[in-house]
Amino acid sequence: MAGLILVGAVMQYRQDRRNRYRIARYQAWETRLSDFLFRKGYEHGDFGPVAWADRWLFRDFLARYQSSIAGEESELLRGLYLDIGLHASLPRRLRDRDPRVRAQAAKEIGAFRLDEPSEHVAPLAAERPWRWKPGLRLEGYLDRVLPLLDDPVPYVAHTAALTLTQSRNLRYAAPVVAWVMREELYQRERLLRVLEGFGPGLLPWMKDNLESPDQNPGPWILFALLAGSHRHRESQPRLLWLLDIPNVDLRASVLKALIILADPAIYPRVLAFATSPAWEIRTQVARALGVLGGPSAVPDLMPLMADPVFEVRRNAAQSLVDLGHAGVSALTWLAEDPKADRFARDMARERLEWADERGHL
Repeated sequence: MAGLILVGAVMQYRQDRRNRYRIARYQAWETRLSDFLFRKGYEHGDFGPVAWADRWLFRDFLARYQSSIAGEESELLRGLYLDIGLHASLPRRLRDRDPRVRAQAAKEIGAFRLDEPSEHVAPLAAERPWRWKPGLRLEGYLDRVLPLLDDPVPYVAHTAALTLTQSRNLRYAAPVVAWVMREELYQRERLLRVLEGFGPGLLPWMKDNLESPDQNPGPWILFALLAGSHRHRESQPRLLWLLDIPNVDLRASVLKALIILADPAIYPRVLAFATSPAWEIRTQVARALGVLGGPSAVPDLMPLMADPVFEVRRNAAQSLVDLGHAGVSALTWLAEDPKADRFARDMARERLEWADERGHL
């Protein structure tokens, strides 16, 4: 027991010592970095030397600022990173047996945009074995990240996908979309945030390059969800076209996007699906009608209050509550009507109680 306590104490002491050293280095570098970036210290190349033993620590220090600084300052930070020469080890680190090393290497490539040319130089010291030169272009790093999409460790594959999307290079859109499609269905919507890294150019690319939705509707589900998350109104004609594809998941996703775009002119198209045999579609219609139709949607929402599926009734009731006086009056009438469907009455009462508790009435 005494031996274990002693080992724990030694390990804690070493960890505390490393933390104190890291904090001291960061504090010293922060002052120098401020002078270097914002007082034009870079004009004289006077950031100062960084000890060779501290190069990995200096990499982590720079990465803290790289994502929050843009323009010339971002280029100068990248120059500082390149000047310590760690990028030369990236090909080896991308193949390392340790998944943490592979993920960190992929993250560096994305953070410091190594496939882009640099226009600024930030030499740290004359004795560096490798010196960054302005205009020199490093290529092929993103291609080396590509195999990590098939990495057996999910965290590594996720980091690789983020790196590829943050490059905004649509040459990598197809493999990243394929990677998303290999994930479980419930995971794909969460991974939309990764795809959003490609920027607004991704949706036009998907329109031009995805297979026919009749043959492969899966990627078009991503298209619909992305169109909604981006509020990309230019995609609405394509979304309406996708409504004609007889695939339940695709239609439900398209309806989700149309709810967000909220164009009242498409109300009749959405209303046509209120009697769909698929409850997943009726559930989305129950939300869409209130958003698209306003108070005039009340007569169309009332039949959905008696739907045999709970989720449809709940969405219809919530849509009525959200419509204000007209919708609440309809719910009140329904809750008090002894001849109404008992499921509809129960849902109306439950939503009215819910709205009253939250001060919505």
